[in-house]
Amino acid sequence: MNEFGLSRRDFFLALGGGMLAWPRRLGALELEWGRTGGRDQAFWEAVRREFLIPPDRIYFNNGTLGPQPRVVVEAVAEHARGVAATLPPRVSWDELKSSLSSALGGDPEGYVVSRNTTEAMTVVANGLELGPGDEVVTTDHEHIGGLSPWELVTARRGARLVVAHLPPPPAGGAELADAVWRQVGSRTRVVSVSHVLFTNGALLPVQELGRRCRQRGIVFVVDGAHPPGMFPMDLAETGADFYASSPHKWLLAPQGTGLLWMAPPWRDRLWPTIASGDWSTVGAQRFNHVGTMDESRLAGLLAALEFYRTVGPDRIWDRIRELQARLRGGLESIPGLQIRSPSLEQSAGMVAFRLPGVDSLSLQGHLSRVARVRTRVIGEYRLGWMRLSTHYYNQPDEVDRVLELIHRVSREGIPAAGGL
Repeated sequence: MNEFGLSRRDFFLALGGGMLAWPRRLGALELEWGRTGGRDQAFWEAVRREFLIPPDRIYFNNGTLGPQPRVVVEAVAEHARGVAATLPPRVSWDELKSSLSSALGGDPEGYVVSRNTTEAMTVVANGLELGPGDEVVTTDHEHIGGLSPWELVTARRGARLVVAHLPPPPAGGAELADAVWRQVGSRTRVVSVSHVLFTNGALLPVQELGRRCRQRGIVFVVDGAHPPGMFPMDLAETGADFYASSPHKWLLAPQGTGLLWMAPPWRDRLWPTIASGDWSTVGAQRFNHVGTMDESRLAGLLAALEFYRTVGPDRIWDRIRELQARLRGGLESIPGLQIRSPSLEQSAGMVAFRLPGVDSLSLQGHLSRVARVRTRVIGEYRLGWMRLSTHYYNQPDEVDRVLELIHRVSREGIPAAGGL
């Protein structure tokens, strides 16, 4: 049963007044997968068939953009067709925010839907009252989408941006927390960090940092681009005053869907960046009023949330860790290869490495040419690492194929274009 007093299947059928096709598809999948209760390879192969990824493509770049499952594509298309047919938009804010809360924690009234993490972080940075001499502490492993808003606001308002150095790879969460906290001083007004580092998948101890910030009256902002859809979580338990994310990554929502969750004290205090008719009222919902928008992506976000819950958060996290363990174990067996991510227990979903003597961009091009592998090179901060992301739609034989290719490069180098 859910917060509406309905079974999951009845909830699917009730969405959109029972007139939409994608909820019926999810209801059928829940029945099918619920009967099997599966975590075996046959189950994950059935899940993979719900995606449009070509069988000859190996997609190891979910950390940048997640491929949408069929039901999400259908939800977006169905909504767009309805609008084109002059039907009124049929996405309920109450349904969407309740689904976000059920999947990710935090109370429904704290949710704002943005286009991405960058926009959500900008809303926060722009809406806080910072002045000359105030300090914002962040790290040297932030994505530009989480860093640039603070660069802009501190430059404009005469505040100071203080950057903490994070050791790669760190020994553990305590080392990371202490590295950030050493930069906190009497003028610190904001601490802004990533929950999972985009550079190497390291997990930051956000609950500990949140506790320290509360004791000092410091605003705590979390760039949570990666965790939603990756592992079970409750946004409210992170200790964040503001938690920004990109559901188009691990939650596999449509491109251009982001979110921001605000803790209760800030829903009436933060200044809006985009003003519509109710900008001066109270509550976080005023931040959702930004003029005419494409609500088809909201339909897709709702479908992605329900697909995530149908597959199962615990089952998804176990699968991600299983694939990461297989990948890391293979990488660790390659002589000379340097892993730049912390241990499996201290990281999530992504592993970064470098192969001495091999340019990561050249390796990326080689993997793409010979096996249609999509990867990410972390060129930011002049790191030059290759990053591989595995999600639950990936298969063990894909991991093995990529490991085989990297191992061959470590022995023989990258062949001339056209060679295998």
